[in-house]
Amino acid sequence: MDKRDLVDRFVFAQFVEACRCLEEGIASANDIDLAMRAGAGLKQGPLTWADSAGMDTVLARLKSLSAMHGERFTPPRSLEQMVADDRLGIKTGRGFFEYSAE
Repeated sequence: MDKRDLVDRFVFAQFVEACRCLEEGIASANDIDLAMRAGAGLKQGPLTWADSAGMDTVLARLKSLSAMHGERFTPPRSLEQMVADDRLGIKTGRGFFEYSAE
């Protein structure tokens, strides 16, 4: 396993759990990202990261990870719905957060 695969396993597992917390109403998208920045010391929260990477890109990688490593990487329903709704993050101006055209 190369370093990228190892990093992806950690990053995407964290993202999936952030989505679960959001779907379960445990915290808002903003609160999840704030907690991960302030509490875990991340430069950006997992939901902002996904908005930056592009939801379609994140979904494709999760499908690949799920095929290789099982259901723990199954894409969250909310992510699949966002891609279907063309809410791809920064590149479309809306993902977990909204972005201006500037």
